[in-house]
Order: sequence, then C-alpha cells, then structure tokens
Amino acid sequence: MTGQPFIEEQTEDRLSGPLNDLRASLENFDLTLDDLPMRTLAEIRPDVRDMVLARRDAQYARILGRAPALIDELVQLSQTLTGRDAEHAHHLLVQLYRSAADVAYALGLVDLVSLLLARMDFSASRCGDPYQVATYRYMRAYSTFTTGRHELGRRIIHTALADIDAEVRAADPIAVCAAGNLRLRASILATRQGDADTARGELAEARHLADVLGREVTGMDLATGYAGAMSFGATNVAIHAAAIEMELGNHGSAVELASQVHTPSGYPPDRIGHHHIDTARAQLLIGDNEGSMSSLLVARQVAPQKTRYHPSVRETIASLVHASRHAPDNLIGYANWVGVQL
Repeated sequence: MTGQPFIEEQTEDRLSGPLNDLRASLENFDLTLDDLPMRTLAEIRPDVRDMVLARRDAQYARILGRAPALIDELVQLSQTLTGRDAEHAHHLLVQLYRSAADVAYALGLVDLVSLLLARMDFSASRCGDPYQVATYRYMRAYSTFTTGRHELGRRIIHTALADIDAEVRAADPIAVCAAGNLRLRASILATRQGDADTARGELAEARHLADVLGREVTGMDLATGYAGAMSFGATNVAIHAAAIEMELGNHGSAVELASQVHTPSGYPPDRIGHHHIDTARAQLLIGDNEGSMSSLLVARQVAPQKTRYHPSVRETIASLVHASRHAPDNLIGYANWVGVQL
C-alpha cells in the first residue's frame, strides 16, 4: 500500500478535510503558540481516552474529527508545563499519535504514518514511561510491512523486548501485555520472511505470556492506560495462530484455527474485524466462497470503516465476483461499497 488508494471513499466518508487538519496539527510538536487557549490535563484526559477507545472500535472518522485539536492542546501543554505534568502531556500525545497512525495506515497514507511515528518518538522519549517507548517501537515495526524491511522490524521488536525484560520477568502485567503484543508482531514479521519455525516460536512465547497474565486485558483497566492501547490475552494469541498459518500458505489449518476463536464480551472490534477479514481470505483460498462472504459480512458489521478500507477485503471481494457466474445481491452491494468495479 502506497500513496492514497481510497480518494473517492475518503470523500464519501468526509475524511479528506479532517486528514488535512491532522497534517496541519503535526507541523508543531516543540513550540508554544501565544494565541492557543489551553484546558488542563484533567480536562483533556477523558478526550484522549475516547480516542483510544475509538481506535479499538476502528472508528476512523471519530479519531480524525477530534485528534487534530487535541494534539494542538497537548503540544502546547507539553511545552509550557514542567516535571511530571509535562511528561503526562507527552504520554497522552503518544496515545493520540498512535490512534491517528492506525487510521493513516489503514488508509494507505504511508507518508503520514512516517510523520506520526516521528512525533510518537519525540513524545515517547519525553514521557518518562518505558512502555510508551515500547508502543512507539511496536508501531515502527508495523510500518516495515509496507516497505518489506521485515528484518528491520524484527530487530526493532527485539530491542523493545530487551528494554522491558526485567519487568516482564517480574510478571508486571503492563510489561507482559507489551511483550505479548511485541512477540505477536514478531511472529507475523517472521512469516513475511517465510521463517515458519521462528514465527511459531514467537507465537509460543506469546502464548506463555498470556498464561502468565492469566486473563484477558481488553480495556482501560491498568493504571497507565497502556493496556487500553495494547490489550492482550489468550484470544489475541489464538487469532494470530490462525493468521500465521494463513500467511504461511496453510489455508485449511488457518480456517480450522479461526473456527476455534471465541472472542469475549467487550473484545476490541478492530481485532474482531481483522480476524474475520483474514478468515475470509483463507476461506476463499480453500474454495469456501460462501463462508468467505459470510466472514466479510461479519467484519463489516463489527468494524465497518476498517473493513471498507482494508486492501485484503477488496482482493477477496474481487475474487468472489470473478468466481460467481451470477453474483448475488449481497455480493454486488458489498463490491460497490468497497469500490470494486463489477
């Protein structure tokens, strides 16, 4: 994914203007502005929490509509406050940048992702929280999927793991959540290099960490809010187990593993939607076109904005259309919705 592949859809969803506002807000990250009114950190914190929840819900328009003004406010506070208050402002900025980066990545805006990562790096290094540095590295490794620098992504992941190793060994739940997600990302990076043994080894490490955690962390239930940005548990490990087999070309195994995934109440719609998108692709590749369409319908119901902009969805729908002599109405409607030409 490079460039801007969804111009028409961005216009329909009224994202173009907010995207411009986001770019403008990223121009400043280290200067104070005399004419900018400021709220307090206590007043802004609930709004940032809402952006984290919007990311979990894959609500891109909601993020783009509010993030630019929040970034302006928090940059101002980060440059005028001192001590722990300034660090807290940077902590909140990392969460905002991460939410916006997910949107930019989903829309194929690689240049905007790079800029957001640079801003994340700046604030993560100034917030006094090693887990926010881990968040930045997690996202930086994610960006290597678009460039094919998977070996670099894996090096970034293992640097992040080394930084929090002592806390992981002490079974600190925030560290375990962070390390678990880092291991899962490393596993997918390994599949992109065709390294099945390493991919499954990283998955096994993540499964062990889920056992150590002993529960599903799916919300803002840890003090720093970090787990709300990178929730973790056995369900995410199970989802990745299916994804790994799909990436390795074992599509039948992927479908079987996917059928064993049961998401708990309150599980992030972003992850549920992605799981069904991946499952639809695997089902298509084993010839289960009906199952593939059913999975795509679930993905649309759970996470419509993520589904509409996901390139795999377009590829799967295009294949289903091509394979169908007489496309049913639901397939035609879906194809029109995602912009696939019939």
